[in-house]
Amino acid sequence: METHYNELEPNIYGKIAQTLQHVTPILDAGCGDGRLVNFLAMKLGKKIFGVDVSDVGFEKARREAELKNVSRMVEYVKADASHLDAFGDKFFGGVVSVYALHEFENPLVVLREIRRVLKTGGTVVIADFVKGGDAERLWGEKYYTPTEIESMLKNAGLKEPKISFLYKDVILISAIKT
Repeated sequence: METHYNELEPNIYGKIAQTLQHVTPILDAGCGDGRLVNFLAMKLGKKIFGVDVSDVGFEKARREAELKNVSRMVEYVKADASHLDAFGDKFFGGVVSVYALHEFENPLVVLREIRRVLKTGGTVVIADFVKGGDAERLWGEKYYTPTEIESMLKNAGLKEPKISFLYKDVILISAIKT
């Protein structure tokens, strides 16, 4: 099962790149090992920032960025996504979070902080597992329903959520800041 989720990654990353192709710069909130950051830099040729509470994967991500010749376009910052103080208001054209929403201690606080650093007209893209799916049984983590995620986005002041399923229990939601 876990291998199947890994096989979804190119599809998920491609859809994210397509959604964020017209915005800059981009932030990956909860970037982990930086794979998406490096992918977006290669695919879009834009400045991409990655933020994570742990910098364990950053060294490998920087080496990969060097190998892919995108190191000038990527920056990794150790920070809590609920406190993006390193960035000013309305800094990013797009923010993405993949498989991280359920990991945030208080996702609504994180989404409000994302809205703060998002430019007017900017786009947020969230990909995560949904409540009641195979991933929940596999890893025993708490996930949210699409309705709960949509509600959190709206409560954070983000508008026009668009929901699609990338797999039976993997959701992609985008919303904008107006």
